[in-house]
Amino acid sequence: MVQDDMIELVCVTDANYAPHFAVLLKSIEANRGAERVRVHAILDGVDATLLNQVRSAVPGLNILDYHVTGHMALDLPPIMHISRATYLRLIMSELLPVEINRVLYLDIDMIVTQSLLPLWQSNLQGRPFAAVEDHNLSAKDLVKRFGLPCEGRYFNAGMLLIDMQAERASGYLGQALERLKADPDAYPFADQDALNEVLWQNWTPMDITWNYQRAFVNGRKVYRANEPRSVHLPGILHFTERWKPWKSDEWHPYAWLYWKHLRHTPFFAEIRQRDSITLPRLAKFWLKYRLALMRSKLAA
Repeated sequence: MVQDDMIELVCVTDANYAPHFAVLLKSIEANRGAERVRVHAILDGVDATLLNQVRSAVPGLNILDYHVTGHMALDLPPIMHISRATYLRLIMSELLPVEINRVLYLDIDMIVTQSLLPLWQSNLQGRPFAAVEDHNLSAKDLVKRFGLPCEGRYFNAGMLLIDMQAERASGYLGQALERLKADPDAYPFADQDALNEVLWQNWTPMDITWNYQRAFVNGRKVYRANEPRSVHLPGILHFTERWKPWKSDEWHPYAWLYWKHLRHTPFFAEIRQRDSITLPRLAKFWLKYRLALMRSKLAA
């Protein structure tokens, strides 16, 4: 178990998603405990003005920026709602200081509701990566496509806890990038598919609280904590699939938490205007959230 209280957080973003990156960071800052958080922001086309706006939203976090241009990772095609910036997580070992032994990677369509320290200090059980299983996608499909051993599980790559020493020794991220470069059409879910292929049977499953996906909301309706708490929320909410909390067609019961933290960034008015979010729509988000909390407390 890791005892260090300095969390090395890695995120990737482009200019379009930078406001949502700020919201993720704001949720981390608002809910952290005694731990320190150093953010390694791998950026595609984010200028100094925009980056300074993100920094101004989270004065309690230290953000180190890595601007990427001309890398072959950026030549890979965007898929569905996924921007090309997502591929930049596959080059983190090229960019980060070699003295960093562990990193926590988070997608930026997430909201954190509690201290990340218990996740950060989790035992990787001798494996290079830890993640949460993706119940929306089939491991059987991956087995069939790539001829993998049958026994295995498919993870969601939105949260990855990574042993960087093991990563540098074996180059899993680079392997995934090379496979995508060779045949991007073979990977319908882009780098997530490629990572699952190269890490097949070689990752540690984590509790779903650390990557609570839309599929869990669909299936469970309410979140039930493993132990009594005043607020029954997953540790990390992940707004998977094309619906996002900043969109007017979102129905997610926890979408309000995104707007709660967005309100404390410089981007609140911009995102409301960009996605035509009216005050009545915000009120509906809030009411749905309060109802979800009430249901989770009653179910506990």
